[in-house]
Amino acid sequence: MKKILFTSTLLFFVTIINAQKNELLNAFEQSYSNEKNKEYAKATYDLESIYLNHMSNYEINLRLGWLKNSSGDLKESENYYSKAIQLKPLALEALYGKILPLIGQEKYSKVIQLSEKALTISPNDSKAEYFIGLANYYKKNYLKSEKYLEKALNKYPFDLDINLMLGWTKLALGKKNEAKSLFQVAQRNSPDNRRVKTAMDLINK
Repeated sequence: MKKILFTSTLLFFVTIINAQKNELLNAFEQSYSNEKNKEYAKATYDLESIYLNHMSNYEINLRLGWLKNSSGDLKESENYYSKAIQLKPLALEALYGKILPLIGQEKYSKVIQLSEKALTISPNDSKAEYFIGLANYYKKNYLKSEKYLEKALNKYPFDLDINLMLGWTKLALGKKNEAKSLFQVAQRNSPDNRRVKTAMDLINK
């Protein structure tokens, strides 16, 4: 009798776990479909409607952080990414994800703090160096910005964002010729890019 009861209980819990897995997968599939159509509110609802059943799931927190940032709800995005980081403290994707809403809120000191944490996990990571450079640029710490962006550029010399950001930093330091060379590299990377055109128009005045 005890064996039958144990087997029945085990089957019951297995059924619940499988149902939750299916629920989560179905929600993700629907969410991606809605995001593809740029229906971010629906894509978010697909996951938030089942969130209470999956609060400790890393992937749902990471995904909601991305969707909230995409729809402009930066504070909620930050909160979901923070939860993802709590669940997996060494996950670089969560750290870099949280940086996006922080930049949108101009919380540059926090951007630097998270990026430095990323460097303790992955030393010489170019993405962390880029974000430290970007944050220091907006804090007007141009020499420090230059230092980190040059480190990133050494690893990715043809990267659009790094060339542009370092170009703006060089320009702020009065190094116009170096800035122009960097903007030209960015132009070769993406000739029709709006940010590149802005930079080239300014440097050619």
